[in-house]
Amino acid sequence: MNRLAAVCLMAALHGCAGGGVPRTTQPLAWTLGSAEAGAIAAQTYRALVRSVEARLPAAAGTPSAVLGSDGTPLPCTAETAQRPAAVFDVDETLIWNVGYAYHEARSNAPFDETSWDAWEREGAEKAVAMPGAKAALGALRALGVTPVFNTNRSAGNAKHTEAMLAHAGLGPAVHGETLFLKGDVDGTSGKDGRRAEIAGRFCVLALAGDQNGDFTDAIDNGPAGKRPMAERREIAATRFGAHWGADWFVLPNPLYGGWNDPPMNRDEVVAPEQRWTYKGNH
Repeated sequence: MNRLAAVCLMAALHGCAGGGVPRTTQPLAWTLGSAEAGAIAAQTYRALVRSVEARLPAAAGTPSAVLGSDGTPLPCTAETAQRPAAVFDVDETLIWNVGYAYHEARSNAPFDETSWDAWEREGAEKAVAMPGAKAALGALRALGVTPVFNTNRSAGNAKHTEAMLAHAGLGPAVHGETLFLKGDVDGTSGKDGRRAEIAGRFCVLALAGDQNGDFTDAIDNGPAGKRPMAERREIAATRFGAHWGADWFVLPNPLYGGWNDPPMNRDEVVAPEQRWTYKGNH
């Protein structure tokens, strides 16, 4: 299997299509084993804290990191400006699901909803905080900024997710207050509804995640449904390009996600004019 196809599509958790292929050692080893992956996470979180600090104190009219239905930032109100916040996805953003990834790799199995549900309930003490995450959340709290968690984990497992975040040193998290889960607010796996609800309670100065949907549902989804991959790349780079590294902070995740739904092959990724073929020694 080529590198680009060596991924797992964790459908229920991240809104991807069902099925998928098993994780392989290469992306798993880089994500969970390399020094480089940890360094990228740490530098991302340092940049996020610096960005939030530079935008304080918040005031009425401060542009939120959350977008309205027209694609423009929702302005903070006089009330929400008193409650600055940063909103975080959880899985492969704040924590690495090392135990579950090991299970998938060892069993050579694609994502399975039943086993993932069991992991949510049983894996609280095995989840690992990503490098830089605990320090970043501590720094934000010291600045008076509330970390809010917006994840597609199951609402039925809310207490287990609260316990997991606490065990990883990232809590406290309270469902319905600082923890929002799949189906909350509008009953969907999309996060725009939850983000709007959060923006109505807090002045959101930063978003962090590992998938496009952690920032806006408009990159992956259009009026006709899932956008083609090339269109997603164009929209992320142009329509929303000014947000990356300013108030949106993305973490790399080569293990799974909407980025490979539908799965891409090398000919879709590399344009004909960019390809090179080794012709041997001359």
